[in-house]
Amino acid sequence: MNSNKLLLIFSCFLLLLVVIFIFNRSKSSRYEYISTDNELLMNNIRCTPEVVRSYEKVKDVYGRKNTLIFRYISASCSSCTDSHLEEILAFQEETGKDNVWIYPAYPNDRKSRIVLNSDLAKFNYRNIPADSLLIPTIDGEEKSYFAWINNEGDIGMIFFPDRLRIQQTRMYLQEVKKLLTTVKER
Repeated sequence: MNSNKLLLIFSCFLLLLVVIFIFNRSKSSRYEYISTDNELLMNNIRCTPEVVRSYEKVKDVYGRKNTLIFRYISASCSSCTDSHLEEILAFQEETGKDNVWIYPAYPNDRKSRIVLNSDLAKFNYRNIPADSLLIPTIDGEEKSYFAWINNEGDIGMIFFPDRLRIQQTRMYLQEVKKLLTTVKER
């Protein structure tokens, strides 16, 4: 394993520790949730090596910096995707459109382009084939995910949202918003 990969894994681990520290230290009413919600959120933030390796192969083409990405596949539950896109739109209204990119994986045909142009008209997006940028399979199901692209262009804070636990998604997006705020203050 080369030193860049080790550094990336160490950075993901360190970022996860920082997020845990922030959640544990925060006492504001915004984060006064029962502890199981925090634990579930932390269980859904992962440094998934296969996603990291997949992103490394395409980051020169699709890479951004200091950006939230959302990756999903056309076969995803449409109501789940719609729910996530609603949360992303609210996030985008607070942080700016340039800080959010949607990377769907749809077939490259006319019908899909029409669907994407309609569904994602309010977002920056780029259709990326599933074989170019991995959609991970967890428990036998392809999972949509959010991820943070840092100022070095590396992927981290990979979060697998659950439509039934929308509060976790909101907490995750608040943490990403803090990262964006920190970057903009520098």
